[in-house]
Amino acid sequence: MSHKITDKCKGCDDCAEICPVRAITGEMKEMHEIDPNRCIDCGACCNVCEYESIRDQFDRPTKYTPKENWKKPVIDAKLCNGCSLCVEDCPAYALEITPPEQPGDVHHSSVLARPDDCNACGMCERRCPVGAISMK
Repeated sequence: MSHKITDKCKGCDDCAEICPVRAITGEMKEMHEIDPNRCIDCGACCNVCEYESIRDQFDRPTKYTPKENWKKPVIDAKLCNGCSLCVEDCPAYALEITPPEQPGDVHHSSVLARPDDCNACGMCERRCPVGAISMK
């Protein structure tokens, strides 16, 4: 079950702009819709909805969260193997792989290079095959 938009929606378009999988559609100043086949239940839309018109996958109301309180990915560099799956899947282009510390160094890890661009969707955490990323 995916997130749902209720009739409290004012059509501001903030949720559609932040959705990492473009599951939200609608015209400005009209009620928007979430495509349940595309929604990944990340909750990014809930963070930006000032009208609190979105219900989560369990049909619970969600709350607007100011950007400074959004969860961000925390990467354990010791666990990270530098595979770059999180970097490739980040819809906000907020992650990067670190350059080698020394010439010939083969260990790389992911880093949150642009924290202001992160939309708190958690795709990086879900995509990490070694569990090196947690949203905090």
